[in-house]
Amino acid sequence: MSINSKELEQHVLAGLLQHPETYAEISLGIGDKDFFSEHTKVHQTIFRVLRAGLEGGEELDEVVLAQRVKQFNISFEDNVDPTHYIQSLGMRKISRDGLVSAAKELKKFTVRREIVENAREVAKKMQSVGKDHTFDEIVQAADKIYNNQIDSYSVEKASPENIFEEMEEMVEERGNNPVTEFGLMGPHKRLNDTFGSLLRPGNISVVVARAGVGKTTFCLDFATKVSQKYNHIPVLHFDNGEMSKEELIMRQCAALSGIPLHLIETGEWRMNQECVDKIRKVWPQIKDFKFYYYNVAGMDVNSMLNVLRRFYYSKVGRGNKMIFSFDYIKTTDSTLQKGQREWEVVGNMVTAFKNLIQKEILSPDGPTITMITSVQSNRSGVTNNRRVENILDDESIVSLSDRIIQFCSHMFHLRSKTNEEVQAEGAQFGTHVLSCFKHRHLGKNIPRALNLVELEDGSKRKNHINLDFSNFSIREVGDLQDQVDGMGLNATPNEDGGQEGVDL
Repeated sequence: MSINSKELEQHVLAGLLQHPETYAEISLGIGDKDFFSEHTKVHQTIFRVLRAGLEGGEELDEVVLAQRVKQFNISFEDNVDPTHYIQSLGMRKISRDGLVSAAKELKKFTVRREIVENAREVAKKMQSVGKDHTFDEIVQAADKIYNNQIDSYSVEKASPENIFEEMEEMVEERGNNPVTEFGLMGPHKRLNDTFGSLLRPGNISVVVARAGVGKTTFCLDFATKVSQKYNHIPVLHFDNGEMSKEELIMRQCAALSGIPLHLIETGEWRMNQECVDKIRKVWPQIKDFKFYYYNVAGMDVNSMLNVLRRFYYSKVGRGNKMIFSFDYIKTTDSTLQKGQREWEVVGNMVTAFKNLIQKEILSPDGPTITMITSVQSNRSGVTNNRRVENILDDESIVSLSDRIIQFCSHMFHLRSKTNEEVQAEGAQFGTHVLSCFKHRHLGKNIPRALNLVELEDGSKRKNHINLDFSNFSIREVGDLQDQVDGMGLNATPNEDGGQEGVDL
């Protein structure tokens, strides 16, 4: 197949002569490099002159255009006079829609050339790859060159749009066809009602916690249950060197079966028939699970992006939904370059992931990947604020980079309850507190998110969600308002057989 088209180039040039008002629509999609036929210099020069005139607000006809082109002293095929060549372009009858269509088709040839050129670079790079390189190093070397840039060539991303032109139609259409959920809803009813979906396509939700509190457990449990709820949407889990694949497998088995982790790790579950029965019930549950693990310890952000990108296109497929879990965002000696500060690296990582899932990997309907991740809170941010109930009022608990706060859609602080809190509140209100200090979206029960809760002593506190952690599985047991209202929150079985908070 040819990698250029003289005919299409002539169509676009002729169309711009006849429909100069259309230039604004295609200008961000079409440029010099799209004119690549044997007439490269001729067509590129004509386009450049046309572009300069159109951007300057001039009305160019064939005569004026030919005069300006002549000044570049370029050679036309068969010594054709530039005036005659450009006049012949003007004689082509191209409709406005035909011009837009021709521009899109011309762009496809540019994409082909880019892919061919990338392939050549990959082939050249492979010749220099030594025998000591690992499989991942070989693949990553190719990915850095290839990098899937097709989406950046779209002609349809041409110009800013007036959002109010579509408002009436969009809102009326949604009213005629209401949806019960927007985004992927989590397994916790109060959390859903208060803050809506934490897993919206193109968005990042962040859980902040101290080491050992359970941020990994929360993210894994959340992503797994959401995947299961929506017919096993694929989950890709990046681990930053905190947990091996074997550890993750054992923990997930403990969460699904309810069997203590040490019995699974040691194999002692086989010695107890009740444990055997519970374990054997897990195998049919997981046959449709699509939960993928990848250790990214020591990898730079570009390598991580390449893995994510390659996984999405090969395992998920363009246009399909996916959950991306990252435990957790931090720097390592290998990711921290000389002269860089930690917050810069973390900021760049967050920015890169956000751009990938929101702007690069797209379907015709928009983003398809949603991300949940965690960061470690500053020790100073916690200890400097002695009152436990006020810890999350201060964004200083977030480690390293304010870009995390800037780019995420939701940010929650997760902490363990003190022994005193558990004794005072009762075990029915769980072991952990989940509090929100950033929300870009809210659910249907907005007052529960925004209104302060009045306590028995007359003081007021931000509302929070109560969670009960048990054997790497989590259930919701209401919020602070439920505690004040004296609502009993006994666990009830959910549809998949696990334990969930009471239906509130």
